[in-house]
Amino acid sequence: MKKILLTSILPLLVLSTSCSNNKGNDNKNDNNERHYKKVSYSNPLNFYKQDGSKYNVYCADPDILRCDEDGYFYMYCTNTDVEMGSKGISYDRGPIFRSSDLVNWTWVGSVFDDYPDAGNWGTSEAGVWAPSIIKVGDTYNYYYSLSILNDPNPGIGVATSKTPYGPWTHHGKLIDSEMTGVKNSIDPQVLYHEDKLYLVWGSFFGIGIIELTDDGLEPFYGYTNLKDHVQYIIKDNTTGSMNLDINYEGSYIIKKDNKFYYFGSQGTCLSGTDSTYRVKVGVSDSLFGPYKGSDNKTLDDLSGSFGDLVVKPSDEVAGTGHNTVVQDFNGDYWLFYHGYDIHGENPNYRIPFMDKLLWDEKTNMPYVKDYKASINVINEGPTVIDFNNKGE
Repeated sequence: MKKILLTSILPLLVLSTSCSNNKGNDNKNDNNERHYKKVSYSNPLNFYKQDGSKYNVYCADPDILRCDEDGYFYMYCTNTDVEMGSKGISYDRGPIFRSSDLVNWTWVGSVFDDYPDAGNWGTSEAGVWAPSIIKVGDTYNYYYSLSILNDPNPGIGVATSKTPYGPWTHHGKLIDSEMTGVKNSIDPQVLYHEDKLYLVWGSFFGIGIIELTDDGLEPFYGYTNLKDHVQYIIKDNTTGSMNLDINYEGSYIIKKDNKFYYFGSQGTCLSGTDSTYRVKVGVSDSLFGPYKGSDNKTLDDLSGSFGDLVVKPSDEVAGTGHNTVVQDFNGDYWLFYHGYDIHGENPNYRIPFMDKLLWDEKTNMPYVKDYKASINVINEGPTVIDFNNKGE
C-alpha cells in the first residue's frame, strides 16, 4: 500500500528545463506551465518493479538527480545481494530508480545492465559502490567507486549517457589511490564551483578534491604528477590507521547562503543492525575548507569527534549515513540516507530514508528532527510537480 498522501496543491509555476542534483547546475527557465502539490511521506520509502509489484530493495549510498526536463527524480545507489527485475540475478551494478514525488520509486534500469564487464578494470571481484550523478552540458555523468573491502588500490570510474537512465557509454577508470595518493579512493561527489567541475572523494583517510576537465572525464591537469594537484578539504591525519569514530567518508557538499556545508559519515556501516553510522556536518566560507563545526573545531582535528550531528542511529533505525541532499520545487532541503530498519521485513538490508533538513536558529547548522530517522509515521513531505493537473 502506498503511504503517500496528497495534502495540498500549490499555485506555482515550474520553469526549469535542465536536470539538477543540487551540485551546481543552473536551473534555466522555459515557458511550460506546471503545477505543484505538497505530498506526505513515511519511512521506509516505497520501491517497485516495473510491473508495479513491491521491490524488496537493497539500496545504500543514495544519490539523487532532480530532472526538470521531465519533472522526475532519479535515484542511483549501491545494490548488492538482492533480486533484480526479471533477470533473476542477485547482484545489480548501478541500479536506477525513478520517482515523481521522492517517496515512491520504480526501477527503470541499471548503468551496467548491458555491460557486465565494464567495471572490471579494478581489483578482481570488486563491486560498484556509492555513485554520484551530475549533468555536464547535455550529458549525464555517472561516477562510481570500484573496490572490495580492504582494497589496496580502489578507484573511481565514470560512465555517460544522454538521458538519466541510459544507454550508457563506459569510460573506465578516472582515478585510483596509486595515482592520487588518497589511500581509500572511493565515495565520489562531483559538483560545479565557479563554472569549474570538481571531484571530491575519499574514505576515512582524508577527503581529497581535484579539478576535472570540462567534460568531467579526466583530471584537469592530466595524469602526470597528479598527486601534486590533489588538495585535501579534510586532511589525512590518521598516521596510518583509520578511526571510524573520528574520520569521515561519504562526502556531500552543498552551498547555501554563500556558505559551504560538508556532510560526511562516521562509524560502522556494514555491521547490520549494530551499525553506528551517522551523519555530521561542518561549514566553511570556501569549497576547499577548512570545514568546522559550531564549536569552531575543524573536522580533521583528531583530538575528538568534531562536526555537528545531523542524524544518528536509534532503537528503530541503525546505521544512518552516507547521505545526499535534494531540493524540492519549493526550495526546501531533504536529506536522503541509508539505514537498517531494525524491526522491518529485511533488517539486514541497507535501505533509503528521507527527512527534511531543519536549520538551527543559533548555529545555522542543518539537522533532522530529533536527530534520528522518522519511521512508520506520516510526515509533511516535499513539494513536487502535480502531473495530474494539466492547468486546464
